[in-house]
Amino acid sequence: MPIEFNVRLVISAIIFIVIIIILIKFRAGTTKSNAKDSLAIMKEKLDRGEISEKDYEEAKRRRGK
Repeated sequence: MPIEFNVRLVISAIIFIVIIIILIKFRAGTTKSNAKDSLAIMKEKLDRGEISEKDYEEAKRRRGK
């Protein structure tokens, strides 16, 4: 095998591994454990008086809770 082929193969493997690592980290950052639940956000807004009880109940109804 020519040396150029080996170099291309190694570079391709490195790029592939880097892309996989980036995708894993991106997906890990979007888990629900890090993000606030939308209903919890609405509850905080209700507590601060930014929305009415009716708005909060409507949000709960839409979420099916």
